[in-house]
Amino acid sequence: MLNQSRLLTYISQDKKFALYFLEGQQLIHDLVLMHNLKAGGFSCFRSAVLSVQLMLGLLKHGEYFCFYVDSESPYFRLKIEMNTNGLMRGMLYSDEPHLAAESITGRVRLVKFLPHAETPYQSTIELQGVGMDDIINRVLSQSYQVNSRIFVSEDSDQSFMLHQLPLSSSEEPTDLMAAFEETVFPLKAVMSKGLTDPKGIQAELQEIGFKYLAERPVRFACGCSKEQMIENVKKFVRTSGENLFSPDKEVLEVVCEYCKTAYQVTEKDLGEHASVYH
Repeated sequence: MLNQSRLLTYISQDKKFALYFLEGQQLIHDLVLMHNLKAGGFSCFRSAVLSVQLMLGLLKHGEYFCFYVDSESPYFRLKIEMNTNGLMRGMLYSDEPHLAAESITGRVRLVKFLPHAETPYQSTIELQGVGMDDIINRVLSQSYQVNSRIFVSEDSDQSFMLHQLPLSSSEEPTDLMAAFEETVFPLKAVMSKGLTDPKGIQAELQEIGFKYLAERPVRFACGCSKEQMIENVKKFVRTSGENLFSPDKEVLEVVCEYCKTAYQVTEKDLGEHASVYH
C-alpha cells in the first residue's frame, strides 16, 4: 500500500535555496483510476500534475490556485485547482487519439483567489511550441517573477522545485541554473528509488545537503455538489436557451468533470428557469 502523497520542504545548507519535493505516487494512482486516459493523455496529465502541484509551496494561507491550459495544437483542455491545505482536483479532456504534449501552442490561464480580496489575481501566458514540463517554469519566471525551477522525474511519480530565497542587502546573488544543475543529478538518483516513506526521503536529502523543515499531505478532493451542478445548468440555459427537457426526458444527468460523480437534475430543480423549456 502506498503512503499518502505529500509535499516536503527543505532548505539548503547555505540557506540560499528552498527545495520543495513532491512525493506524488498515491496522488497519481488515484487520478489514474478516476480518469480514463489514453497513454499520451496520461503522460501529459501526469507531467502537469507533478509540476503544477509544486506551486503549493508558494501559496500563502487561505489562497486558492487555478491552472488552466487551453491548447489548440494539439487540442486539449487541462484544469488543475488546489488550496493551501493540500487538496487538489484536476482533469484533462482531449479527443486526440495520440496526444503528444511536447510542443504546445495555446495559452495558460492562472487564477489565484486571495483571502479578503474582492477580485482574484489573473494572468495569461501565450504558448508557442512549449513542452508541458516547461510551462510551469514560464509561469514561475513570467507571472510569479520568482527565481525557481522545477524538475519532473521519469522514474517515479515525484518532482521537485528549487526556489531561490530572498537575499539580504549584503548577499551576492547565486546563479539559479548552476545550483539547479548541481542539485538535479543527486536528486535524480533519489527519485529513481521511488521512496514513499517521508523519513526515507528525509534521510536521502539530508545526505545531499538539505535540511528538513516541514511537510503537508496532498490528495485529490472534489467539492462538487448537486446545488453547484444546478447552478451550472442554469448558467448554460441563460446563455444558450437550449431545450434540455421533454416529455420523454424528465431527468438530466450531469457528471462532474473532476470526480465523475453523476447528479440527477430535474426540471423542478431549476425553479424559475423551468419556463425556458416550453
